[in-house]
Amino acid sequence: MSNPNSREVRNLWVLVSVLFSLLVGLVTGVVKNATGAGVAEAVLTGGPAFAGSMVLCLGVLAFLHQFEH
Repeated sequence: MSNPNSREVRNLWVLVSVLFSLLVGLVTGVVKNATGAGVAEAVLTGGPAFAGSMVLCLGVLAFLHQFEH
């Protein structure tokens, strides 16, 4: 079995980051909706939660990538 190259592994970690951030955004929107807010307000809350989580995940990946070289 061949070893996966660095690019393939990095792409998988980016995919994991996207899925994790999507989960964070969805949970944030559902919790906001459960508190009595409307759907539009829940979406407007979940969007920044997704974006913030994605920025954090990509920042961590970039930080860890600098130790590979």
